[in-house]
Amino acid sequence: MPFGILDPKLAAHERVPGTVHLYEAIHGIDQFPSANLKRQGNIILVPQPSDSPNDPLNWTTRKKDFVLFIICLESIMASTVSPILASSTIVLVLYFKENFQRIALLTGWHLVGAAIASVFVTAIFVKYGKRFPYVFASAVLVGSSAWAAVATSYKSLLGARILQGVALAPFEVAVFASVGDMYFVHQRGVRLALVSLSIFGTTFLTPIITGTITKRMGWHWMFWFVVIFSSVTLVLVILFVPEHVYNRDKRLDTDVVGEDVAAEAAPESITNSDVADDDKEKTASAGQHEQKESYLYSLRLFSGSKTARPLWKIFLRPFALFLHPAIIWGCLTQGTLIAWTALIGVVLAAVFMGPPLWFDEVEVGYMYTGAFVGAIVGFVLAGVLSDFCAKWLSRHNNNIYEPEFRILLVIPQMICGCIGVWGFGYISSDMYKYSLYLPPFFFGLETCGMILGAVASASYITDAHRDIQIEAFVSMLLFKNLFSFALTDRAYPWLLESGVKKVFTIIGAVQLAVSVVTLSFWIVGKWNRYIMHRYDLLRILHLE
Repeated sequence: MPFGILDPKLAAHERVPGTVHLYEAIHGIDQFPSANLKRQGNIILVPQPSDSPNDPLNWTTRKKDFVLFIICLESIMASTVSPILASSTIVLVLYFKENFQRIALLTGWHLVGAAIASVFVTAIFVKYGKRFPYVFASAVLVGSSAWAAVATSYKSLLGARILQGVALAPFEVAVFASVGDMYFVHQRGVRLALVSLSIFGTTFLTPIITGTITKRMGWHWMFWFVVIFSSVTLVLVILFVPEHVYNRDKRLDTDVVGEDVAAEAAPESITNSDVADDDKEKTASAGQHEQKESYLYSLRLFSGSKTARPLWKIFLRPFALFLHPAIIWGCLTQGTLIAWTALIGVVLAAVFMGPPLWFDEVEVGYMYTGAFVGAIVGFVLAGVLSDFCAKWLSRHNNNIYEPEFRILLVIPQMICGCIGVWGFGYISSDMYKYSLYLPPFFFGLETCGMILGAVASASYITDAHRDIQIEAFVSMLLFKNLFSFALTDRAYPWLLESGVKKVFTIIGAVQLAVSVVTLSFWIVGKWNRYIMHRYDLLRILHLE
């Protein structure tokens, strides 16, 4: 049991997917099959790249990071529309003459739209790759935001909000998987942290800006600015985000099939090779006949089918994964704190914009400053700790990497998240007694924990279950958004009935329990990987 991780008893030639030999032996002869595999310095590349110049793993680091940067920019634009109404609630109540709860549901139904759309776009992602859904979603974001900008009725704005959720879905589902498509295991931590910041963290900057826009220019202009900037990112996606799902030989996926299979499959031309400079384009070996794609050819929307699996099976797989223990763990680790942020948004609108404070939309927007700073701190912590812990623990585990090493982020998540939830509820329950700077501070702690949890769950699923990562992220999105919708729908009556302090005491206790339970996955995670590999849930349900 390395570091307390439960190690299953394996028969001869059995293996656990996700467990890989990350470093070569420093002294003596390396007895692992991975001694014959490609590496960068003394780090063995997981998964193994093919010899093709079109394999995204063989792109230069500069190209990979540029592609990911553009995807993250578009993710920011798509995620921006989720909390865009947070600081303008009272303005919309007066404009549409609707009650507070109905205005709150403009965000709730937006999340439902994203959840439903995620199931459909997943089938396209898995079947045909990621370029077309990214381009399509970027275009839908422009169109739906323009619709919202000209909406004059509640129903019209509601329709636009649901369609904006459709545009959001592909980015919440697939950007984490895009990191797995382009980067090796040892490079993923900081990139996954950047993705989490883009999707979840930068949304807290939105109310700060939109509050001022609403007061000075009117609420319609919030959406006009989204139209302007998302039009620019749409062009960038079309021109600079090629397809990065690549059908390389499955035997090269050492994190899925094992190092011995990959080593036996490796041609003589790649054995004992040393990838010395990851910033230089790798060229095909002498036996490689695939030509490098031209830039114009890489702009095609479709590049062929990526799997022989029928669409109806792909559609059903995310629902089946709700029976998968690791996916349940991911849902709880990521989904709960994200839902609490939705509840905090309701409190900011209901408590701070009413008596005795009577904040306007600009002042409520400023309350999100702490959340944005907390998200940045969470990004830095996650980016530093995730890869550092993975590499350090691998070094002290006979050079063997276990995906469970990513789970350590749950510890700071638990500390920051629980303190943030309890502190915000306690202070907000009696604003006569406390400084106005305290609620943003505790909100920041909560969002810091949220980013840490998002990175922990995304990196673990990407490394431990990469073969089902897209479907897994859909399952997690469904849980997160539907749970957030239910909370949004009932939050206002619950707050009126029980009071802010009691509500946040309860959800803080729930968060503590969730953190303790999910932290236990450190012990049973490897055992679960072995069981789920041996008794494949999707194969049993005939969805393989």
